[in-house]
Amino acid sequence: MKTFPRLALAALAAAASPFACAHATLLASSPAKGQVLDAPPMEVRLTFNERVDARHSSVKLVSAAGKNYDADRPHPDKTDPRSIAASVPVLRPGVYRARWTAVGADGHKTRGDFSFTIR
Repeated sequence: MKTFPRLALAALAAAASPFACAHATLLASSPAKGQVLDAPPMEVRLTFNERVDARHSSVKLVSAAGKNYDADRPHPDKTDPRSIAASVPVLRPGVYRARWTAVGADGHKTRGDFSFTIR
C-alpha cells in the first residue's frame, strides 16, 4: 500500500522536471513552411519550444536542383531566447528546402526541414 503513493509521487516529480520534457520542437520559422516569397530572405529564423544552443545548431538550404547553400552559423535572437537566426546567401527564384539541426536545453539534437519558394 505504501508503494503506490511513492510511485505516484515519483511520477509526478519526473513529469514536473524540465529534463522530462520533449526535445526542442520547432514552433515557427521565417520563411514559414510552404511560404511563397516575392524576394529572397536575408536570413532563416527558427523558434523552438525551448532555448537552443546556437553554437551547436545549423541551417542548410538545398535547391530543387539539389544545389547546397550553407547559411552562416546561427546566432541567438537577443529578444527571444528560444529563437535562432542564420544569414543566408542571395538566393535565386525557385523552391528551397531548409534543413536545420538544433541542440536543446536537454543536450539532445533534433533535426527537421521545411520548404519555401521564391518567385
